[in-house]
Amino acid sequence: MMGMWVIPALITGILLVAVSYYMSYGVMKNVRKRAAATDTPISKVVRDHPIAMNPIIIMYVIFGLFTGIMIFYYWSVYGY
Repeated sequence: MMGMWVIPALITGILLVAVSYYMSYGVMKNVRKRAAATDTPISKVVRDHPIAMNPIIIMYVIFGLFTGIMIFYYWSVYGY
């Protein structure tokens, strides 16, 4: 029964890792650019949307969407 969810779970896992790596790499690139005594300014995107560049929150959103799809699928197939 869960065999059909192996491929979507792997795709979701790879997506989570890729998004987290990309966001973390972007943060580390900014850390290397900053001066020794001063901090880099916060970008306008992050200032306007504080959760926009947070990999943890993005992972929760992706996991929630995947779980919601699974729940909806089983609800539509087997009913309540």
